[in-house]
Amino acid sequence: MWIELLCLITLIFLIAVLFYKQRRKDLQILQLEEGQVTEQLADLLEEGQPLVVRGVATPRGLRREELSSFQRLANYPVGGHPLTAVLANPALLATAGGLPTLSQELREEFATELSMPIWATKVWLEPLASTRWLGRYMGTLKTEAVLGGLGLFRTTAYYTILLPSEGVYHVSIVSRESEDLLPANWQYRYVSSFTPNDTPLVADIRYLDIVLRPGTALILPSHMLVCLEPREPTAFSALAIVEYHEPVSLLSKSFAP
Repeated sequence: MWIELLCLITLIFLIAVLFYKQRRKDLQILQLEEGQVTEQLADLLEEGQPLVVRGVATPRGLRREELSSFQRLANYPVGGHPLTAVLANPALLATAGGLPTLSQELREEFATELSMPIWATKVWLEPLASTRWLGRYMGTLKTEAVLGGLGLFRTTAYYTILLPSEGVYHVSIVSRESEDLLPANWQYRYVSSFTPNDTPLVADIRYLDIVLRPGTALILPSHMLVCLEPREPTAFSALAIVEYHEPVSLLSKSFAP
């Protein structure tokens, strides 16, 4: 009996891996209003395309005015500067380009300081978990707080939600066919920064640009290469990342660079 059970678990895991690895060749933006989430979210997520949801709640605590009131975070290190200095002069982060101003560990820690995991669970876990077969039993969320921009990275969660709290972001998604054309040092670079000096085939790189504002969410499937570039690099910009995970994607994230 134990052998049969082990075989069944292994089969379910392999099927989950197979579905996790699927990715569409084409890129098409889908759109949804917040009031339509209950009826239409599951069907649209099955398309495996970027999905824009309008009229969503903005993450609390991540706006400049709010952060200025949190004395306990005054000396939090952001891009080599204390948070208070960054809030007083956001242009300090412009020199980072697409390099993270906070490491992934600190982005997760900063989000926790702002109670973002609790907020995300209340707002996003149920709608996302209900679209998955075992989501109600295995679904979990991870959150990150991004200050400034974030160059190219690959999504590992089943669904990655981008939620600006302040500032306007240009979100660039590289097409699957163009990934082989990227320079070797593409990680944490803005697509807009590539020149012929980086790769002679820069003109052949195809990507989709989406303008993302507070009150609008962008839900991405797994395995997409995406960068988050503030429209005004010298102005304060902040964004929350909410990731929906199940065991397979958590395992993949643990091995991600």
